[in-house]
Amino acid sequence: MKKTLLTALFITSFSLTGCSTLNSLIEKPDAEKSVEDFYSAATLAFKNKEWDVAIDNYEKLKAYFPYGSYAEQSYLELAYAYYKYDEPKSAIRELEEFIRLYPRHKEMPYAYYLRALAADSVTRSWLDKFITDPATRDKVSAENAYNFYSELINRFPQSRYATAASERLIALRNQMARNELKVARFYYSKQAFLASANRAEYILQNYPRAVVTAEALELLTDSYQKMGMDVNESHAREVYQLNQGRLQSN
Repeated sequence: MKKTLLTALFITSFSLTGCSTLNSLIEKPDAEKSVEDFYSAATLAFKNKEWDVAIDNYEKLKAYFPYGSYAEQSYLELAYAYYKYDEPKSAIRELEEFIRLYPRHKEMPYAYYLRALAADSVTRSWLDKFITDPATRDKVSAENAYNFYSELINRFPQSRYATAASERLIALRNQMARNELKVARFYYSKQAFLASANRAEYILQNYPRAVVTAEALELLTDSYQKMGMDVNESHAREVYQLNQGRLQSN
């Protein structure tokens, strides 16, 4: 996140005056603090990655001084602090309020991107690299992140965040397709072949370029076979074999 000029000035000032400045801010009752007091304490905690302290001071700043440039800047910094503090819903709330209040703000592309990142964080875990699959988690969260990234790209296609957003759209599309495939296979295992066929068709229609396309086609073929739908099975098998041939040629 970019540091504001005010943040830089405060950090420089703090390094010269020592901890006594921060101590005086802590000891002063909230009702007696100025907007500068709250913002200075918040930005120092932000710099030190003390997200809970930063959140507390940003929230108090907004409560005591809801208008003006300090409050305006606090929305983005507070949202980022919530995001880093693993409270994505609070981050999204702050960003949507910021988007509503300041639609012409120069940092609007960043606000949209951070909102998508916050929603996306719900679909991720550090365990994904080892034992878990994000496709097993709530699909609604993935859809929210997907929609937020899409909105960013549609509104700000030339922004510095568009490329990263496009890459995440591909990953999320594959993730949601895998989620659908897991459900389809579950139905198949329960001999609910019509339900598994419908799910497989949904994958092909909504995620045509997903990495599980071939697997969805195979499951669709098997489901039709189990139901004795010979014409549908023949057509699905033909498409599956064609798809396999293309994969091998690539």
